[in-house]
Amino acid sequence: MEISKKDRVMLINQYRILALLDENEASHYNELIQILENGYSKFYSLIDQWVSDDMPEEEGELVLNILTLYRAIDSVKSKFKSEEVTQNPYSIFPGFDGNNETEYMSFARFLVKEQGKFREQERYLKDNDDMNSHSPMVNKYKRMIEKSKNIDIWEMGVKEALSILNA
Repeated sequence: MEISKKDRVMLINQYRILALLDENEASHYNELIQILENGYSKFYSLIDQWVSDDMPEEEGELVLNILTLYRAIDSVKSKFKSEEVTQNPYSIFPGFDGNNETEYMSFARFLVKEQGKFREQERYLKDNDDMNSHSPMVNKYKRMIEKSKNIDIWEMGVKEALSILNA
């Protein structure tokens, strides 16, 4: 990362303020101040290591599509009360693999917990370990989305829901 002198001055001032406000983290902020004051560019990565890379829009769109699909499946479960659907291992949103699909899992949690979207998922957080599937799911979800493309998910019945869940 490259930081201009002007940016370094601004960051130094912000870290000085933070060091005064947060005694528990003051030594960390003082270390960052020294790095910036002395231009130790080798350690500039310490300044932004807690900031994630941008999530590509396609990945965000995929998560939205998955949660929308699960909203429609929830509708089928409520409407038809089919044991075949409710007993399917994928009838509740399993989440994403916390080790390999972390950005997807974090975004799904953000949508549900912070933005209040897809509130129907809140009741499953205990069952799906807070949206951590503990195994890769993206490819499964992509197959489900592909299967749903020729179906009006808001008008689907048990048979269509099962074909999507079993994709």
